[in-house]
Amino acid sequence: MDKEIKNWQRIWQEENPKPLDIDRLIYQLNKMEKVARLQRIFVPLLFAFALFSMITRLSGNIYNFLSVLFIIIAVLFLLIPLYLSSFPLINEKININNQSFIQWHIKKLKRKLLIPKRYMLIFIILLTLAFNIAFLGALNNDTLAVKITAHLSTLILFAVLYFARKIGIKRYEKYILPVIEKLENISGNEESLPRK
Repeated sequence: MDKEIKNWQRIWQEENPKPLDIDRLIYQLNKMEKVARLQRIFVPLLFAFALFSMITRLSGNIYNFLSVLFIIIAVLFLLIPLYLSSFPLINEKININNQSFIQWHIKKLKRKLLIPKRYMLIFIILLTLAFNIAFLGALNNDTLAVKITAHLSTLILFAVLYFARKIGIKRYEKYILPVIEKLENISGNEESLPRK
């Protein structure tokens, strides 16, 4: 009997949830949003610089127009989800008690997870396609070896960006999935939350 009680006690202690640290959760949410704000500033600046450089340096042939168009579309595939997954910084613990607030943050964080998984892949494909189209126009009069080297370099670029995307997915999941799990636990256990 004593052994059975100790076994039940051990099982209960293993299943006993750790207390939720609201301050840490708020810190994690705010930190993610601050990083996303930097991304929302950096990506458009980089895009504007690249677009300006391409328009002023490239000739007006159809290949260059198509490559610029594909780059614009590719960057929009990154920018739109970045803006759709944004949320205001949390200043008070009282907001964390609101069920709709929690569900809204879960939705935004899940949308943020799609950025490296889906939208970054589309960006990489469109960017590689844009470079290949630009090389078609720019290397029209060059030798076959130069053309093959240029197009192979875009495949290498694709592979590097694809590998970086895989690393980005792991990093996003490492930081975002635990926060989503905490928010889902809060959503299911509202009575365990501290009240102000």
